[in-house]
Amino acid sequence: MSFSKGLNNIRTLRAAVNELGLEKSEEALKKLTQVITEKREEDAALIAEQKARQALIEKYKEELKENGISLAELGLTSTEVKNRKVRQPMPAKYKYIDEQGKTKTWAGQGRKPKAIQDALNAGKSLDSFAI
Repeated sequence: MSFSKGLNNIRTLRAAVNELGLEKSEEALKKLTQVITEKREEDAALIAEQKARQALIEKYKEELKENGISLAELGLTSTEVKNRKVRQPMPAKYKYIDEQGKTKTWAGQGRKPKAIQDALNAGKSLDSFAI
């Protein structure tokens, strides 16, 4: 059973209190309360930081709008798409005949076609399929 399930199950908690005793259980409660308080403070600080950041962003947006400056002029548009080079497919290095009798090619990358693998298993060399 996971720790979080144990903390959320009243019967498990009762068993733990009976096992620990009242004094140790109260000590554990104080520590748990302290940890929860710290977590609440951390969460509140994070939320306050996010709100302050969003307020600053809104302030800058308003200033830019008032001065007639667009995000595109700053080079900050989110609609810009970076020019990506399209990778060209690898040229075929090997030619073989598949199970249906069709001539096919393979670039030598990825899994070997079954026809080539079967031929290799039979003792044929990969160079015999080279184009």
